[in-house]
Amino acid sequence: MNRIFRFDQTFYIRIPLLVTFITLPIISVLILKHAGNFESSILGLDFSMSRSEKQILWFLIGFLSFVISQYIRIRFFNEKIYILYFFTIILLILPFFGDAIKGAQNWIFGFQPSEFGKIVIVMAISKYLSDNKAKINNLKTIFISFLIIIIPALIFLNQKDIGTALVYFSVFLPMLYWVGLKSEYCFLILSPIVAGFISILFNVYDFYNMDITIPMITLGIWLLVNFLFLSYILKKKINPVLISILILIINIFSTLSCDFLWEYLDNSNLNHVKTRIENFVVPSLNPQAGGYQVAQSKIAVGSGGIFGLGLGEVNQVELKYVPEADTDFIISSIGESLGFIFIFIIILTYINMFYWLLDYANKTRNLFQSLMIVGYCSMLFFNCIIALGMVVGIAPVTGLPAPLLSYGGTFTLSCFIMFGLCNNISNNN
Repeated sequence: MNRIFRFDQTFYIRIPLLVTFITLPIISVLILKHAGNFESSILGLDFSMSRSEKQILWFLIGFLSFVISQYIRIRFFNEKIYILYFFTIILLILPFFGDAIKGAQNWIFGFQPSEFGKIVIVMAISKYLSDNKAKINNLKTIFISFLIIIIPALIFLNQKDIGTALVYFSVFLPMLYWVGLKSEYCFLILSPIVAGFISILFNVYDFYNMDITIPMITLGIWLLVNFLFLSYILKKKINPVLISILILIINIFSTLSCDFLWEYLDNSNLNHVKTRIENFVVPSLNPQAGGYQVAQSKIAVGSGGIFGLGLGEVNQVELKYVPEADTDFIISSIGESLGFIFIFIIILTYINMFYWLLDYANKTRNLFQSLMIVGYCSMLFFNCIIALGMVVGIAPVTGLPAPLLSYGGTFTLSCFIMFGLCNNISNNN
């Protein structure tokens, strides 16, 4: 049976998702009416709508896609996913033939293919891992899983869209762990990433002659984590000498590679890449780039206090001091207008949503479907952490929107489809 739809499936909206669909869009529309709510045309037609009106339209279209996804036959994707993956890669290449928008060349005909690519990439990894569960601790299985992600990620890096590349990478380790990858292998995968970050952190602080207290504290914490991990390995009676040597080699190799990369960027004409890395590692560093956004965002959030200044009474957002106040920095707009109390409500809503997703991933008997939920949960969680963290300077400014809050049609639509597929799986498990 090759049908994509099956109309006798159960349709029931889970309460946690219903709460999310009511709470976040209402806050989003309220804020958008006071943050960059200018009018623009729709698809180049003669009539125009404000951004808040457009977002209402996108929420309605998104909810319609949510309803439609309840009748999708999930097994169809299990059967055809590698064909869909191939066509998705072709779709992701199309923006190279379009114009760059805000420095990133990831748009074509008014939409972002990368947003729909998220849905397919998670399915592709879910398919491969569910078919190779017995060989999950095999190096070949890990490498092919990584290959499924690295191909689209390299496309995004060439399109100067670092944020989306990171979102794709965010599913790798959680999905491997969920399917049964040993914790020591997870640590070995994570180790070079952390070691490389610390190396670049030292280079940035040294380049600007800044106090290295923060890099030293970070290094100390990482050494402590390594020590605790080795203690854990000893208790499991795994060969501690081999694991210790592997960790040492991986950390040294990653550190030297990042040092070499930094020197290469310093002596080449790739200053824009170096600046992006600096702003990524230390978001508040460069006052003319990401640091300016973070500084103004902190002022906005701080001035809002507990209960906010009120809608239409704000300064930083209304006077355009906070860039992208309706998209990447919409949390700043909410903090200034409605205060920390509403940010706290948003955080609780997200926590409730992620708890529900993981709970149903755990209850789902089909591994392919369970991995799909984990993958979508990981992507949305990463978006939330970055969107919440970058407004106060504890996460890099990467242009990632907040799910169901930030203005944006393609992203909103992809979020509803992800939620719809997860709801479909939980109803028809």
